[in-house]
Amino acid sequence: MPHERHTACSGRDTGSLADSTGPTVNLRDLIHRARKPRIFYPILALALLLVAIRLALPYAVKSYVNRRLHALDGYDGSVDEVGLGLWRGAYKIHGIRIVKTGEKQPTPFFDSKRVDFSVEWHSLFHGKLVSEAHFYQPKLNLVESKDENQAQLGTEENWHDRLEELFPFTFNTIAIHDGTITFRTPGIATQNALTVKEANGAITNITNVEYSAKGNFAKFDLSASVLDGGHAKVSGSAEPFREKPTFDLNAALERIQMTEVNPWLEQYLKADAKRGEFALYVEVASKDGRYKGYAKPVLNDLEIAAQKDPEKHPLKSLWKGTLKIASKALKNPPKDQVAAKVPFDGTIQGQHTSILSAIGSVLRNAFVRAFTHSIEGTISLKDVGEPNASE
Repeated sequence: MPHERHTACSGRDTGSLADSTGPTVNLRDLIHRARKPRIFYPILALALLLVAIRLALPYAVKSYVNRRLHALDGYDGSVDEVGLGLWRGAYKIHGIRIVKTGEKQPTPFFDSKRVDFSVEWHSLFHGKLVSEAHFYQPKLNLVESKDENQAQLGTEENWHDRLEELFPFTFNTIAIHDGTITFRTPGIATQNALTVKEANGAITNITNVEYSAKGNFAKFDLSASVLDGGHAKVSGSAEPFREKPTFDLNAALERIQMTEVNPWLEQYLKADAKRGEFALYVEVASKDGRYKGYAKPVLNDLEIAAQKDPEKHPLKSLWKGTLKIASKALKNPPKDQVAAKVPFDGTIQGQHTSILSAIGSVLRNAFVRAFTHSIEGTISLKDVGEPNASE
C-alpha cells in the first residue's frame, strides 16, 4: 500500500547500509576509519621525531662543546655531560675541564663542577635578547714562569670570545659561585700557592642593556676569602668593548697573616715573618691604554727575622743583619702600625689586551709594588737610626 511504503521509507536510516544477511554499518564510522590513518600516523611520526631529537640533542651539544674546547690555542678541554632545559632556553655543562697542552702541569688550568647557560629573561623587558652564564665551584690555577711552555696564565686565548661560541646569544651577565683561584711563581711549590677561596661575584650589564649615568659601563663585584682568615673585595665598572681597556676599580685586601706568606718572603726577600698582619687598599683607573692609581699597604704588629741558614755572600749577610735590626726597631712604633700610600701608573701593553687580563695585571703589579715597598721601605738602616751604646 502507498501508506505502508511511505512509512518504510521514512523509517530508513540514511546514514546506514543494511542487507538481509549483514549487520547495519554507519557511514560516519566508515569515513572516520578511512581518515584516521591519514591524520593519526603523521602526528605520531612527528611526535616520535621530536622525542628522538630531544633525546639526541644533549649528545649533539656535548659533541659541539668538546670540539670547541679541542680547538683552543695552547689548551685542550672536555666536558662530562650536558643537560638541556629547552623550556627556559638553557643548558648545563657538568664536569668541564681545561688543561695546558705540551708540558704537563700538576693542576689543570680550569675546571668547574657545573656551568649554566641560559637566556636572561629580565633583559627582555629592556628589549634585549641576551644571555647569562653561571659557573659553580670553578677552579682557576695560574702559573707564572719564564718558560712559556710552563707558564699557565691563559693569555694565549680570548676567553670571552670562546665563551660566546658556546651559546647563541651575547652574554650580559657572567657570575661565579664558590670559586677558587691559585697563583704561583718560580720557586713557589704548588702547596704554597697564593689561594683565593669562596669567591662569589658577577660582571653585569656587559652588553649595556641598562644605561647608567656613567655611560655604557658594565659593573663588577667580587668578594672572596684569602689564605687563612683573610678577605678580599674588588668592585668597579668598565667598558668591555673598548679597543683599549677602560675601567675604574676599588680593591681591598684585609687581615692577611704575614706568617701565611712566609714561602714568598723566603723566596723573594730571604726573610721569615714571626707575626704581623697585612692589609692593602687600591684605587686605579685606566683609559686609552694608560692607568693611574695608588696602593695603600698597612702593616700591623710586624716582626720578621732573617733566615737562619748561614750565608757566605757579604751583601746578603748585610741584608740579613738589616732585617734583624729593623725587626727590633719595628716592635714599638706608634700603634705598632706602618702604612704608606704608594702611587703608581703605567701603560697596558698590547692593542687588544682583554679587560680581565688588564685588570689582573694591574692588580698584581699594585700588590707586588705595595708589598715590596711596605717591607723594604720599613726595613732599612736609615729608619733605624744610630743604636744607643747601651744596646
